[in-house]
Amino acid sequence: MAKGLMVSFLVGFTDKSISQTATYNLPSGGPAASTPDMDTEQIQMCMDPRYVNDSLSMITSACAAQPHYLGLFNEPDFSYMGYTPLTSPQDAATALQSILEADTTTQFISPAVAYSNSDWLTQFQAACGNCIGKQINIVAAHIYNTSPDEVISILQQLHSTWPGQRIWITELAPSSDPSQGCTFNDQDVINWMQTLIPQIVNLGYVDRIFWNHGESNPLNANNPGLCNPSLTNGDGSATALLQAYGAMCN
Repeated sequence: MAKGLMVSFLVGFTDKSISQTATYNLPSGGPAASTPDMDTEQIQMCMDPRYVNDSLSMITSACAAQPHYLGLFNEPDFSYMGYTPLTSPQDAATALQSILEADTTTQFISPAVAYSNSDWLTQFQAACGNCIGKQINIVAAHIYNTSPDEVISILQQLHSTWPGQRIWITELAPSSDPSQGCTFNDQDVINWMQTLIPQIVNLGYVDRIFWNHGESNPLNANNPGLCNPSLTNGDGSATALLQAYGAMCN
């Protein structure tokens, strides 16, 4: 596999580092299991309009403290369990204007929509003054699909829409919810990964692939072995899926 693909960095759903984020902390309330290198390589994110001011302060701080990358809004077209607000393309463009106009070394990643080939991102492009290709040079995609052929088709369509931009798949797995009907066992998930990821790499325009989830997070509490995307077990040890994933990085 090409260097820089596969398990590359960590997307955090926050503009704070891992060690500063309560949601990453251990149940005991102690600090998160992190290192300075992990904090540096984490991809930070302006989750939604509520975090624009904090993110603007971060990317305009002293140059040495500016993050390499900043993701701009996570699934603005989908409210996950009501935790995040739905944001129209027009409202997103307005909210992000100060960030896009900032004097910063930070590179911006497009809003990562839940439905990769909907018209949300093209409407955002019209509303933000064609910022994708100017201030934004990376298009994010979230893809959950049990068919490798359909995943490739989604990526080809995305590339056709944004032919000059690099693509990062910031969430990838066969499924994100039991309601999607994935019936894979553990070996099926490994086979899916081993079939699909080389095909993605061979496309030549996808620079980063981020598996979801790194932490132990079975999709189905009543049947933890059903379509389980977890790279680690509850005790932090590696699953067979992580071992397969890591082997593909060599």
